[in-house]
Amino acid sequence: MKIYSYILRPSFKKIWLSEDLVQLLRLPEPGPLWLEYKKWLNLVHPDDRQRAEIAARKITGQPAGSLTYRLRRSESEYFEVEDFRQEIAVEVSGKKLVQGFLVPAEAGRKSLRVQEALYEIARMSVEKEKLEELLQAIHLTIRNLMPAENFYIALFDKNSGIVSFPYFVDEYDQPPSPQKAGRGLTEYVLRTGVPLLASPEVFSRLESEGQVESVGAPSIDWLGVPLKVQDEVFGVMVVQSYTGGVRYTEEHLRVLSFVASQAALVIKKNLAEELRKETERLLTDSFASIQDGISILDLELKIVRVNPVMEKWYAHALPLVGKKCYLAYHGRDDFCNNCPSLETLRTMKPACEIVPKTGPGGQVTGWLELFSFPLIDHNTGRLKGVIEYVRDITERKKAQDAMLASLKEKEILLKEVHHRVKNNMQIISSLLNLQSSYLKDPEARAALKECQSRIYSMALVHDKLYREKDLASIDFGDYAEKLLVHLFQVHIPRSEGVSFSVRVEAPFLTVDLAIPLGLILTELVSNSLQHAFHPGQRGTIVVSLEPEGEKLVLRVRDDGRGYEPGAGSRFGLEIVRLLSAQLGGEFAISGLTGGGTLATVSFPAPGSKQFEN
Repeated sequence: MKIYSYILRPSFKKIWLSEDLVQLLRLPEPGPLWLEYKKWLNLVHPDDRQRAEIAARKITGQPAGSLTYRLRRSESEYFEVEDFRQEIAVEVSGKKLVQGFLVPAEAGRKSLRVQEALYEIARMSVEKEKLEELLQAIHLTIRNLMPAENFYIALFDKNSGIVSFPYFVDEYDQPPSPQKAGRGLTEYVLRTGVPLLASPEVFSRLESEGQVESVGAPSIDWLGVPLKVQDEVFGVMVVQSYTGGVRYTEEHLRVLSFVASQAALVIKKNLAEELRKETERLLTDSFASIQDGISILDLELKIVRVNPVMEKWYAHALPLVGKKCYLAYHGRDDFCNNCPSLETLRTMKPACEIVPKTGPGGQVTGWLELFSFPLIDHNTGRLKGVIEYVRDITERKKAQDAMLASLKEKEILLKEVHHRVKNNMQIISSLLNLQSSYLKDPEARAALKECQSRIYSMALVHDKLYREKDLASIDFGDYAEKLLVHLFQVHIPRSEGVSFSVRVEAPFLTVDLAIPLGLILTELVSNSLQHAFHPGQRGTIVVSLEPEGEKLVLRVRDDGRGYEPGAGSRFGLEIVRLLSAQLGGEFAISGLTGGGTLATVSFPAPGSKQFEN
């Protein structure tokens, strides 16, 4: 029995004819081909044409059916065919097509059994949800058409190159495990996409040519046909015989090929449905397993879906789906202030906000970090809604608040320490001032004044730290200016007529650097005021602190009488040398050409390798 196939588009503009059907109709074009539907109708006998067209159009949305009419083979020759047709769905697009099979009328009795098999397979595609049940039912259907005690279906995954056997019934071999495609007869049909009736002679020829190799128990006849959809071969349907009394013919090959063409659509659809369900289960399980809250909103901020975490957090507001988010989650009748989801709907960009977590009655029970992401339809690029990813940060916020409170307490305590240190130094300075009023010796009184200046330079550091927000570093430029103002007041009248300038380009300094550097500056400026200028003499003292490579350099320059070794306060200069060594630096003092003195202290800058060492 020869069977010829065609596919008709629902628009009824084009019809696809198989190659053997093109040959049967003796069309000039080599087949297979797409033919205009009007030209196809012209091949139908004029008396049958209207009936055939009406029947074809009625099949849309209806069960499968059949029709007998005459087709033209030449100008004067017509032959009668039985047309079996049914509507099928294309796997991915979901579009409907009409698939038909033409059987010459003289094979009508045999075609009736095949037609019943096709109807059965179409029915099972709806009733059988599991692939194994569907394949078992297909096996039973084929057994009504031919000997098929030994039957299996192999499926091929082109991405992995794995051949699996979801259904395998054999009197000798056990079902094979999924495996890489080899060189068996099954893989031969997969490679060629052509039905194969492999008698012992055919198998020996293919084996000698290196096309195939023996796999499993040797059979008498092996009959395999490809399972294909839209020219894509994804599997093989096989029957085989191990006894000489059961042999397969070309007629069996045509019948199995015919049934496989229908079964392929059903199996492919079932595989796609199983994959869809498995993917949906995976997504559902993943959605439910996430330990943070997830909420999906539509364009009107209505809740579409939530995960179990959100249901647990807002059990008092169940059911959540169908409610507006601001009502379900916050007990409000209108949008929340600074709503990140509204921001995402407006900009189509992610947004984030910390929002209160509310319980029954709207009381705040904690805090949530809410991330909103645009939900995009990737087919159209349009915004469909918002995905809210919510993390409970109540404990983290409590810890942060506690840490901030602790830092605030420590900051207050540290400020108080600096304040008391400054006050104690001022008390010491006042005691020294009081003591100096009882002294008659000018040198002793001068020594106490120098001690007061040194104490003031240290007290000034603590005073600045007490007044500043940053308790770890000091603006040395501002500190130096205030220190020089104090020193100029202490050394009146020698400072009258003398001006000063301060230029600091160094970063803020820590207390460990600021105090010894302040003492050094006190000694150097005091030395200039005491020894570089006569009372009332005009002059200038320039102070600078600048980075040079990995060092900081403090310079104190005056334009007074010039440096004379042995002159000035030896004790003060010794203090400078000791403090410079403490900073890991070097001290130098020299006279300038044309008059004046330059004192330099260079030491490693904070962050440099020398400073760390």
